[in-house]
Amino acid sequence: MKGNVAKDYKDRLFRMIFNDREKLLELYNAMNDTDYTDASELQIVTLENAIYMSMKNDVAYVLHDELFLYEQQSTKNANMPLRCLFYVSDSYSAALVRDKNIYGTKLLRLPSPTFVVFYNGKQKMEEEGELRLSDAFIKKQGIPNLELIVKVKNINMGNSQELFEKCRPMRDYMIFVGKVRKYSKEKPLEEAVEQTIRECMEEDVMADFLEKNRAEVMKMCIYEYDEEKQREFDREEGREEERQNTLREKARADEAFRKIAILEKQLAELMK
Repeated sequence: MKGNVAKDYKDRLFRMIFNDREKLLELYNAMNDTDYTDASELQIVTLENAIYMSMKNDVAYVLHDELFLYEQQSTKNANMPLRCLFYVSDSYSAALVRDKNIYGTKLLRLPSPTFVVFYNGKQKMEEEGELRLSDAFIKKQGIPNLELIVKVKNINMGNSQELFEKCRPMRDYMIFVGKVRKYSKEKPLEEAVEQTIRECMEEDVMADFLEKNRAEVMKMCIYEYDEEKQREFDREEGREEERQNTLREKARADEAFRKIAILEKQLAELMK
């Protein structure tokens, strides 16, 4: 990663945008086909630091007895149900039942959880899908004793059109992401992000948000896109290592077959 990128950046862009209650309520309405207007009813319970593996979740909130956990992902991750299991456990214990007696006889009422991953990576993916925790279980059960289902929604342009029509912050977010990706193919990342910010402000795409948070958005985007490139490099490096291991295994197998053939030939000579 580039040395001029601070590693103590406050937040990721998605997380920063949708930790605003008004924008989050707009996203909730778009996802649930509702028209609530009182954003003060939202209780944001996003974890600053999850207990397990020092992970953060992107956005978590409670509204009308439901707990929603939203994650934005630029790479496919089959382990999201497991991560969400950690997140929801921490959300319940750290924010929702912290001062209640879980050892008492009275049943504690919990908000029902919903898990959504908004995918905007470069790999192809269907518009909607789901991941299940039970897919990871070594021993399969007819009805799993523990299950967690994560809805996956592809928010790359050309997908989720209805969501974009109902939720402008999500549409603007993806316009911004698309511009950075486009321009970073042609010029250095810093210049690509700067051009994206300038164009978005001119086109009234997150204009107010960018005017207030321009420097931090610049820093976040450079870090995040460098991180994405590093992940791609690591995956490519892993594929190359796997390919080399396969070639070594093949060479060892070929050598073993060669020795066997020599032994068989020698044995045949002795038996004449």
